[in-house]
Amino acid sequence: MAVGIPTGNILQPGEISLSTGANRALVSQLQLLKPQWYKEYIEKYGNEDYTWLCSTYGGMEQVYNQQYFWFENRGKLMPAVTNLNNVSAPVNTTITVTLSPGDHFNSGTQAPIRVGETLRVASSNIEGEVLTINTTVPGAFTFTVVPKQITQGFTSAGSTSLLAGEILIFGGDMDAGEASSNINPLIHLDQQYLNTITEMRESWSATDLAEMTEVYYDSGVTGDAMAGGAQAGTSLFTYKGLVKSNTRYKNFIEMKLIRGNTVTNPSANSSSVGTQSLIAKVNTDGETVGYTPGALDIAKLHEITRIMDVNGGANQVHWLCDIYLRQDFSDGIFQTFPAGAFVWGKGEASEDASVAYGFQSIKMDDYLFQVKKYRPFNTEFTTGKTPGTDYFRNYGLVIPQGTAMDYKDSTKIYKNFTVMFQAPPAGGTVGNGIRVWEWGGGSRNPSNGTMQDQVEMICYRGTRVVACNQFIQVEAA
Repeated sequence: MAVGIPTGNILQPGEISLSTGANRALVSQLQLLKPQWYKEYIEKYGNEDYTWLCSTYGGMEQVYNQQYFWFENRGKLMPAVTNLNNVSAPVNTTITVTLSPGDHFNSGTQAPIRVGETLRVASSNIEGEVLTINTTVPGAFTFTVVPKQITQGFTSAGSTSLLAGEILIFGGDMDAGEASSNINPLIHLDQQYLNTITEMRESWSATDLAEMTEVYYDSGVTGDAMAGGAQAGTSLFTYKGLVKSNTRYKNFIEMKLIRGNTVTNPSANSSSVGTQSLIAKVNTDGETVGYTPGALDIAKLHEITRIMDVNGGANQVHWLCDIYLRQDFSDGIFQTFPAGAFVWGKGEASEDASVAYGFQSIKMDDYLFQVKKYRPFNTEFTTGKTPGTDYFRNYGLVIPQGTAMDYKDSTKIYKNFTVMFQAPPAGGTVGNGIRVWEWGGGSRNPSNGTMQDQVEMICYRGTRVVACNQFIQVEAA
């Protein structure tokens, strides 16, 4: 088990929860986040926020219902199937092949195999032709195949049998013959994917005396406008608390969109369905590559680029790493290629944004890797506590920076990763999909008789991860 990063010198807890709190009529800096303000954003919050970078340079996309969906191509254009059982295949003999369960569709009642199809054995390149198909057993269709050359058997390489697990590659209606008849069509399938917007809130509260009392803090803002807001009281203590709440809210949104998930237990919150985050989606539909910590090398990078090739990955990717994996990069890959190589793109991949955000780039096998230490992966960094086992220790996530087409509507082109949002209801101040408002008798918007100042923040966000087979998790084997 890996030993975590020491955190014993960090005081705990760093905050407490009270039913009474501080004050401020706040227009959050998060509401003003535009590309021209991103430098100031990094200076204030640091460069750890991947979803905020994507929202700023890639743009968020608005939806008008809680649930949203899109359609993707199901599988590859060129088909192949797998042989389930070992089958003896003497020379010039018609054999019966059982289709693997994974090559069936619609509860095992449909499959891509068709009479007249040319099949090639992946290991031997021997050609055969499908003669008949038996569809009586759902999930276990059988079909007969005859080799196309009289001197061959329809066999795997180095064997007299067609081995279990052998891949049979489709070759189409070839060698159809004179006055040929038609072959059944292959119906290309689409897959619908769904996700939902979830509600993201934060609250800050202070009493009248808390806001009025002068404290030892003697620097900073004591009531001047901050990003369009004005403080009801003048205490720097309450101002600091509100700013910290704002920052914490930003972090909570980031974590939910990166590593959270849907809500399926009504006991948790019966009115929310949550949202499937980037990592939750990749866990379901992405690829995973294991590596030995301390031994990240060129061979492993080549393995990853081969997977990217097979899955049609974008030529440019972001690779978010926890501190341990990032150090393995420094000790291995970047030690071998200290200069890197990069041709800058535009928009969310612009040079200024990438440099400011802390990416280091290298080009390998025609792919551009922009590697970034993503400190929120490490619990020690975010909380000051050291878990014995940390889920994202020695972890990385390869995120393609490409596009994919909606296969139900070719006019819709989606980025691989997009932050989705619903516009909040009017009232208070609204910007960047975030609504901020204040209430209470002690606020600048006195709404009741209690001398308490309440500041509320809410947004409605989710993620859309398209062509998830192109995303790769790299984790300790």
